[in-house]
Amino acid sequence: MKRRNAIAVVAVLALVVLAAAGAISAIRIDQRNPGVEEAPVAEGAGGIEIPAAKNLGRMYTDGDGDTASAAPNGYTTVSAGYNVFTANYTHVNDEDGDGQGAIYRLTVYDARSIAHTKQIDVDRATDGTISVAFDSHGSGDAQYELWCETHDLFDTEKASDIGTGDLDYI
Repeated sequence: MKRRNAIAVVAVLALVVLAAAGAISAIRIDQRNPGVEEAPVAEGAGGIEIPAAKNLGRMYTDGDGDTASAAPNGYTTVSAGYNVFTANYTHVNDEDGDGQGAIYRLTVYDARSIAHTKQIDVDRATDGTISVAFDSHGSGDAQYELWCETHDLFDTEKASDIGTGDLDYI
């Protein structure tokens, strides 16, 4: 009976060790090869850390006032490699279901001049953060763009604004 219990304990421990090794291997694979829009999944393992998000500015729209404003933060420097970029947005004076709405778009270019874009449409007063994440494909000069629009029930543009900034991958 003792022998059977000892074998069962050893078998369970072996399964736990194999499962842990598989999980660690999967984390390392995800860190070395993150998807285009995915951040690495673990911090510190294998010497890779999740990058801090870099805020590039703010966008504001007013549904009743028919105004839009994009305010980029200006010149920005980040490390070459995998980065996460964000922008805040605020939409005011818009009732849910009234047909008014706003669109917010964040576009960031990598060192090869490839655009990485995220757009969000809202149909009520709200605020939040929009983000893009990607590998810069080396060092170099680039740009980013914040764009916002407010529109009516028939999607007729009432106001829009665009703001751009310079970005250096070093």
